[in-house]
Amino acid sequence: MMNAKDSRIPVHVEEAIHAFVAKMGMREPELAVSSGSRNGDSYSGDVEDNLHTNRMQPISTHRRISRLIINGLPKAISVIAKVAPTTSLRRSLYNSSAHFQREKYVFDMVLPMFEAFQKTCGLHSAKRFAHYPSVIRSECCEGYEYILQRDLMSQGYRNFPRTEPLAYDDVLLVLTHLAQFHAISFAMQQQAPEVYATIVAQLQETIFVPPLHSSFVDFLQRKVDYAIETLRHNPEAGDGAVGERLCRFRDEYGQAMIDCVQNRDDTVICHGDCWISNILYRPNNAKELKFLDWQVARSGTPAIDLSYFIFCCTDSELRERLPELLRKYHSALVRRMEELGISNGRELFPFERLQMHMKKYARFGFGMALMTLHSTCCVEKDLPNVSAALETTELVDIDKLAKDMLYNPAYIKRMSGVCRDMVRLGYL
Repeated sequence: MMNAKDSRIPVHVEEAIHAFVAKMGMREPELAVSSGSRNGDSYSGDVEDNLHTNRMQPISTHRRISRLIINGLPKAISVIAKVAPTTSLRRSLYNSSAHFQREKYVFDMVLPMFEAFQKTCGLHSAKRFAHYPSVIRSECCEGYEYILQRDLMSQGYRNFPRTEPLAYDDVLLVLTHLAQFHAISFAMQQQAPEVYATIVAQLQETIFVPPLHSSFVDFLQRKVDYAIETLRHNPEAGDGAVGERLCRFRDEYGQAMIDCVQNRDDTVICHGDCWISNILYRPNNAKELKFLDWQVARSGTPAIDLSYFIFCCTDSELRERLPELLRKYHSALVRRMEELGISNGRELFPFERLQMHMKKYARFGFGMALMTLHSTCCVEKDLPNVSAALETTELVDIDKLAKDMLYNPAYIKRMSGVCRDMVRLGYL
């Protein structure tokens, strides 16, 4: 019999686990339940500010993530259960239904079709992009959404330290994997255009959908104010020009994010939420990566994934080598396109076009950094527990909860560096 230690696991999820273990021949296993994520991992920093109203588009989804240890013969099995909020307030705030449907669609349709296409192209299984969790079962009935997947932690995968900017070799590894993922889209558009068009038709934007609610616009503008404040706390020569550009961007912010996701030139299927907590690694001789949380996968410019990752997961010192890293990303992209049967990859998407995309659309990553770095730079114990706050009230004064995070020296250093680099690189 299953004895869940956490009584909050919904009945429908327990029933799904019963069905799963029954197929494996397990009889009367015990179920041990614990948290499967850290505070701050299951939402982006922007979500908390949105709690003042439920009439705007949220930036990220929020869900309870539980690790379940199924103790039975021949051995214990560890799975992850991602469960959508059940209260109407929280479901509205996080657009839960749409985002769980998106992740189910990605795992049920997009990734299997990508896998089949790579196989058709004759790509060896060891080279194929399969860097994502294995889903056991998922459901998206309204109010009962969940996803059960194999627990990668039990397979030796682990998180990168969230508060630390990534080292060069790790950044290059992530960019290479993104290149291999993006290459599939380029190849399918040329070799299987009808199939690809069918996939993309179901990937409408779920977040930056015009018109943005006025409360959301106010929220975005406050994030720019916080960034300008970091320049004052960590001043450097030339900050006057950076501050002026930030002031102009303050009024452009919302529309800039819309423009980035609406671009339809040289598009690929993007992971969409490519930041440090959504990437696991296994420390073998050559690190293996897995990408988590595909709930905001979208069709868009590769610059969406690249800029989001670069400006949210690196520091100014590493970004001095950004031109070199972009060259290596592009080389990996073209190399994988060739392995998938595209002979003119450098003509199809030349490096100069990648540079142009970064000039026009890297502001997407800047926008995400504005919304997330204050929480990314905080150790877990210093993060406000928004979920707990929502259990007791419908309105949360997140500006008050987040106040200490905004004066965190790590945030001030990282955010001011991002602002200066955006201007230095000509992206803002």
